[in-house]
Amino acid sequence: MTYPEKENVALIAVAAAFCDGRKSEAEREKIRELLGNLDLPGAATLVQRVLLNKAPLETTTAALSSPESRALAYEMAVCIVEADGHRDPEEERFLTRLGELLALSPTQASQTLQTADTFAAAGVLPVAEQVLPPPLASTPASAPPPAPAPDLEPTIRKTAILAGALELLPQSVATLAVLPLQTHLVYRVGKAHGYTLDAGHVKEFLGVLGLGLASQAFEGMARKFLGGLVKRAGGGLAGSLTSAAAGPVITFATTYAIGQLAQRYYGGGRTLSALQLKETFQQLVGSAKAQGERFLPEMRTRASGLNLAELPSLIRGV
Repeated sequence: MTYPEKENVALIAVAAAFCDGRKSEAEREKIRELLGNLDLPGAATLVQRVLLNKAPLETTTAALSSPESRALAYEMAVCIVEADGHRDPEEERFLTRLGELLALSPTQASQTLQTADTFAAAGVLPVAEQVLPPPLASTPASAPPPAPAPDLEPTIRKTAILAGALELLPQSVATLAVLPLQTHLVYRVGKAHGYTLDAGHVKEFLGVLGLGLASQAFEGMARKFLGGLVKRAGGGLAGSLTSAAAGPVITFATTYAIGQLAQRYYGGGRTLSALQLKETFQQLVGSAKAQGERFLPEMRTRASGLNLAELPSLIRGV
């Protein structure tokens, strides 16, 4: 795509992220940061243009002339809307209007929505069978650790390889499967250590790490289809990786770090503070990048044998 096309796709993605009106300022700031890292002229102002209604959908959609760019814009919007759960009526209206403005056929729009719904349903966790643990912030420092759990390293590594492989699939909606995959990983690690978690607790755990669901979906899409995220001074998950392999390696590293951190947190009786969780997560991501580069051949092999139809079962059980 040309720069103008990428910019208009990004504007549509921002509009999708904010169409429900519920995004927190922290989530907005994260998306601003991600846009600032895009190799697009004026990317840092895209959020402001959307919020001030200076980029109406009629204008941004009309600027997309090719069927490929229009389909991509719709798929990105669907993925961002679905990232934090099934779409609500306001989001439904937004997507309906977007599909009409993009002149998509009802069949094309319906197929994209059905795929996203399937992944969203696969991300739903089992109903807790016991009293849920208290929120992270109120966990007493003196809580005794649960009984030792089996070694979860193979499960964590296998999940991270699958997550990286999803970045290599040509379908944009495949990126949406990364989020429920990570959710189920935290759930499995917690359960192995005696904690049956619900969706709210897992979302909170990921939120403490700075992994908002909508912003994480936005990052994956930007990295995969809008030219990638470029390293800026001051850190960020992109690190110094700017090659074509950056997406799979970053996704592997993030997923692997989530699993390892969950192992330490729930295996240690949940005694780590929010600050300790953040700091440890960044350290784990940094060290996991080298592993991700070594596992790239396995990610490519995994991707070559994947299809969208089998992803829901893989999300639940890897």
